[in-house]
Amino acid sequence: MNRYATLARMMAVPARLQYRLMRDVMVGAGVLYCSLLLEVAAGFPLNIHYSFLSELGAKDQSTGPYARAMDLGSGVLLVLAAILGRPAIRIHRDVGGLLVSAAVFGVGTMSDAVFPMDCAPSLSQACRDAEANGQTGAALILHETTSTLAGVGSVAMGIFAVLVLRRLGWGGVPAKAIAVLAGGVAVTQAWLGIETGVEVLTGNDLHPPGILQRVSVLLVCLLMATLLPGLRQAFIK
Repeated sequence: MNRYATLARMMAVPARLQYRLMRDVMVGAGVLYCSLLLEVAAGFPLNIHYSFLSELGAKDQSTGPYARAMDLGSGVLLVLAAILGRPAIRIHRDVGGLLVSAAVFGVGTMSDAVFPMDCAPSLSQACRDAEANGQTGAALILHETTSTLAGVGSVAMGIFAVLVLRRLGWGGVPAKAIAVLAGGVAVTQAWLGIETGVEVLTGNDLHPPGILQRVSVLLVCLLMATLLPGLRQAFIK
């Protein structure tokens, strides 16, 4: 029995190497999630005030394959980062919550890529009419569900990041900056989710969502790129 335990320890990935791999994977997820980069590269094909970035991935858009590939890659990397961080779950429950939230966020983002919208409502009156009349079918319902899952995961990720930082004692200016990013992600994603939900339930457009969503996505990208460098001591003991 001792021989097998010794062999397992020899084959195990060292904690520091595992942390560095997880950190790099999370940074990659943040870059791929930043569909703002695709929007800029495509010359802003959407109205930034009235559109959602997910419309870049609609089946009728030339940017669709690229946007869906970015979402799929980001989601896969988020789930991989959560898997790599599993040993750290034993350290504290808030670390476990952070990793589970990242996995939920990743699954939702992957599902967004698998279940895209058929058309971009902000660019097509026919698409808006079909959506208003409930004629867009299961594709839109699935996309809205997966987007909600991703949103819930990102809000929880921001909350747990703040909880981990509070337990660690904030750790100086970089940690405080990450706390601000995490709080911004939680607030803007929750705000966007509530506003979108109210609009769906009432059928009334309360406020153009474009700028709010783009600010929120930028905050999410920055958080994913800086989170693990700022939480290094939470994953290496």
